[in-house]
Amino acid sequence: MSLIPSLNLIEDPWIPVIRQDGSQDMITPWQITSQHGTNPIRSVASPRPDFNGALVQFLIGLCQTALPPENQRDWRKCLTVPPSPDELKVAFSPLAGAFVIGGDGPQFMQERGIEDKKIWQIDSLLIGMPEKEKIKDNTDWFQKRGTVDGLCPRCAALALFTLQTNAPGGGRGHMTSVRGGGPMTTLVLGETLWQTVWANVVDMENYSHPVDDPPAADDARLFPWMGEVRTSAGGEMTTPEDVHPCQVFWGLPRRILLDLEGASSGTCDLCGAETDRCITTFWTKPYGVKYAGWVHPLSPYYRNGKNSTELLPVHPQPGGITYQSWLGVVIDDRDEGKHISKVTTLIKERAEKSSVQELIGRKPSIWAYGYDMDNKKPRCWYEGTLPLLTIDDAWKEEFEETASGMIRAASEMAKNVQWCVKVALYDNPADVKGDLSVINARFLQATEGRFYDGLDTVARALAAGEDTLGVRWEWLKDLQTEAKTLFGEYSQIDSIDEINAQRAVKAWGLLNSPASKSNKKVWKALSLPDQKKSGKGER
Repeated sequence: MSLIPSLNLIEDPWIPVIRQDGSQDMITPWQITSQHGTNPIRSVASPRPDFNGALVQFLIGLCQTALPPENQRDWRKCLTVPPSPDELKVAFSPLAGAFVIGGDGPQFMQERGIEDKKIWQIDSLLIGMPEKEKIKDNTDWFQKRGTVDGLCPRCAALALFTLQTNAPGGGRGHMTSVRGGGPMTTLVLGETLWQTVWANVVDMENYSHPVDDPPAADDARLFPWMGEVRTSAGGEMTTPEDVHPCQVFWGLPRRILLDLEGASSGTCDLCGAETDRCITTFWTKPYGVKYAGWVHPLSPYYRNGKNSTELLPVHPQPGGITYQSWLGVVIDDRDEGKHISKVTTLIKERAEKSSVQELIGRKPSIWAYGYDMDNKKPRCWYEGTLPLLTIDDAWKEEFEETASGMIRAASEMAKNVQWCVKVALYDNPADVKGDLSVINARFLQATEGRFYDGLDTVARALAAGEDTLGVRWEWLKDLQTEAKTLFGEYSQIDSIDEINAQRAVKAWGLLNSPASKSNKKVWKALSLPDQKKSGKGER
């Protein structure tokens, strides 16, 4: 029997938030609409950015499970007139039995009965903490060993949910999340936390398969820890047809049990709270639930090959989330076969109603975030916001083609600058091993604002039935200007007396030559007129 008082994630206040006036609060999930008319909650405010991303998904999953809208009309009603805290409490309370940490019953997102001799330190529950190899090699330079020795129950619950939602590969038998290791999540942002949560809830008409029964706390098809866990020790996989569709939010790829008996009074090393239940260790076993065939509504996907019907989730890549991510996150990337998330697709239909536009902004944004993983090792956490433009179907295809061309042109120009800098600095640029990706990052950062201005101009031009050639010429000019600026800075061409002048002049010519392979690609991406003809007077 556990001597530790239980924490109920439905009934107890455990979610840190910030209200409109800047004050901080600790709420239960059903208090998300408290003071909504006078001082609404703007965002969550946990100690870590990955916790923030997970917390919002927790609330989306809870709303999706407890009160899914029947159709888009019901969805709009709840967006414009949010349920009161009392109404949300009535909706959430029947599920409270599945959200307990402590006590003698089933444990939230854990599996009972897996206690073993081997016990893990609590910091292993956090993605990014140094592993045994790093500690052994003394290479834990950024995330130091021994900085997280104990967690309060609230932070332990968040760490647990974050790990199960993003679970990277953890060695043999340690399964990844429903979307693989470190998936990219894309959420529609609202003005308040409730709007952000509800904007990402899918109506039941858009479920992959029908659900007739109301959700129940003891339903192991919905909450896998409420019954015998479908482990994968025998190679068994779990598909959407095997369980409740909302298990997509409550996946259990890792078999974990917090050591509550070993908890004692202390200070939480993440939030700093004093607690009489400081959790320092946990047990884990391999072969949790192995998911296959799932398409998560909050993530973009791509096809596993041109002729394949298999969809794979998109994962953040080195370089971060910039306007290069716009393709495949905000609009479909037809060339690469990337598809935007279900909720991003839906919001474009939903935003046609003026009431929706007013509440989530005339220009809603997509919040994209996730880990950049190298197998089980996190290289970085990335997040960013990307504007979401509502485009008329009549010229949607042309808009997307133009936007795609502008992005590909920028990508090609950025690569060209990197190459030309190498040509200027080295005799054998192809053999240079150094990392010059900072040039690419600076190029994209410097041109991002002009890209979005250009998109607005493209949208207005198409809406007015005008050609976009002028916008594409201006974008080329912007790219060329920034390319010359960065080349000058990194090639040291202004100090030509001190560098190899022959190499520098050759690189400068390559950067500007319309006949270079790279510049031809830029020209082609923007669908600009033939350069020879333009050279005779068109431009």
